Amino acid sequence: MASRDRFKIQATPAADRAIRDLRGTTAKRYAQLEDELRARGCAAAGYRLLAPERGDFSLYCCKHLDRHWRVVSTFAPGVARIVAVGEHDGQAFYSGLASALKISSVGAQREAKPPCCGDSGWPSVGLAEKRSGD
Repeated sequence: MASRDRFKIQATPAADRAIRDLRGTTAKRYAQLEDELRARGCAAAGYRLLAPERGDFSLYCCKHLDRHWRVVSTFAPGVARIVAVGEHDGQAFYSGLASALKISSVGAQREAKPPCCGDSGWPSVGLAEKRSGD
């Protein structure tokens, strides 16, 4: 990992299999996204997905990769975790993830989706950035 990298990338086994199966432009865009995630973390991760509870947001972010391809990620200090890579085909992609990730199988309107990162440059939901001395 280069010294400029702030985040290590980890992928679940299922996401890793999907990543290895990517081809062409989609594979290139995924490689670019990994570079962006290493350098920028949640700022490169797209928007926040809904939680099953109405009105709340989950710990997961979604990035449009290429055409109908999506990458779902979450964050821990120094780590960007890729949890799913797949083709968005109606609600089937999110329905398959809903119970495992505790996300809503129904999305929010585009304008209602908050960014993955909050104003502090840290994920907008969940973890609070650990400051030195804490």
